[in-house]
Amino acid sequence: MDSDVSSVDSRLEKDDCEQQSLIAYHKETASFPDGGRKAWLTVLGAFFGLMTVFGIMDTMASIQLYIAKHQLANEKMSSISWVFSLYMFTNLSMGVITGPIFDVYGFKWVLVAGTLLNCGGLYATAFCKELWQFVLAFGLCTGIGGGILMTPLLGVVSHWFWKRRGLALGLANCGNVSSVYFPIMLRSLYPKLGYTKTMVIMASICVFLLMLAFVLIEDRSEELNVDKEGTKWERLMDSYKHMINLKSFKEKNYTLLVIGLFLEEFSIIIAITYIATYGSVRGVSESTTYIIVTVMNASGIPAKVILNYMSDKIGRYNTMLGILAVMTISFYAIWLPYYNLGGYFAFAVVYGIVFGSAYSITPVVISQISKTNEFGQRYATAYFFVAFGNLIAMPIGSQFINEETVTNYNHMIIFAGATCACATVFAFASRTTMVGWKLKVWV
Repeated sequence: MDSDVSSVDSRLEKDDCEQQSLIAYHKETASFPDGGRKAWLTVLGAFFGLMTVFGIMDTMASIQLYIAKHQLANEKMSSISWVFSLYMFTNLSMGVITGPIFDVYGFKWVLVAGTLLNCGGLYATAFCKELWQFVLAFGLCTGIGGGILMTPLLGVVSHWFWKRRGLALGLANCGNVSSVYFPIMLRSLYPKLGYTKTMVIMASICVFLLMLAFVLIEDRSEELNVDKEGTKWERLMDSYKHMINLKSFKEKNYTLLVIGLFLEEFSIIIAITYIATYGSVRGVSESTTYIIVTVMNASGIPAKVILNYMSDKIGRYNTMLGILAVMTISFYAIWLPYYNLGGYFAFAVVYGIVFGSAYSITPVVISQISKTNEFGQRYATAYFFVAFGNLIAMPIGSQFINEETVTNYNHMIIFAGATCACATVFAFASRTTMVGWKLKVWV
């Protein structure tokens, strides 16, 4: 009898918790405009800001190809790789510091600090001649600046949208359109103006784009934090006490997702960094290699909008798993077996479609399993750990190709594909913690 009463009480308690969670859910989702002039201008501003962040990131292969053959021609590939691995590490790990600042103080001052470091580092890179100079200017200064900008540029869009968050973030992430014209610009201006003037022009464009972002973005941080207790400084210090939100790792879905993202980024960085130098081993001209990089970057632009829009319809996790599966298949079914120029272009197109979407779907997936006022911290925490994958990915990948032969590049491709396959497994495991093995479920 007592056991029956206990069972009834536990069910009532569970129902009460579920009802309270449902009320909290509806209260939170009701606070999002999900449209309107200010909301879409914010998306446009984030688009311009991300043109800088993703434009530099996706042009790494073109920059590396040039300096490896000119300023750093006497350095080993494994040494040069540290410039770009440090850039990616700082770019992604800085979010753990800027995430709490953005959550408490809002967007504007974070944007100013990020602009000064990101563009200042790029200007300095224009005048570098030695390896250590590239490490300081591009690897650290430009990378830290990009990392300061990344989280708030994504988070500020999430402040305005819930039902159409996937679409809104997909449109903002189309800022990587700059990854199409930056490589073309470099290819065109390097022989005409030289390296220094070309990089100065690129840095100046980035300054202009971030100024547009500053003007257009409308910050809702004050409105969303109105019920928070304590002063801003107290809330910020409290956030820094828990800067790495380790409590999030008590949630299986979050932990498995972060592991999957770590492996996914590991695989992506190897592919997008060494696809250009792969062409030189295959006898492809430097000019054609720049076109390959451009094609890869261009392929992902419409895909970001389409796949992020689909994620609102078929599920964010479902979309991410499809992206990871296609990425894995493309390594083994296209890049590895096809040696001719046609296969090279085919891989650039297919992989470009999915890898660009992988970046844009990630914040949507993390936001789905996070409270809005915790998104900045949880997203930054995830990418603080993911950043370590970026730190070691390029040096590890370069170990395969210190002797630049076709066989060694094939070994690198197999390794990158296997890493991506493991990422798919962990992302699927994260999904199963929420809906089990049900496949035809929106999640």
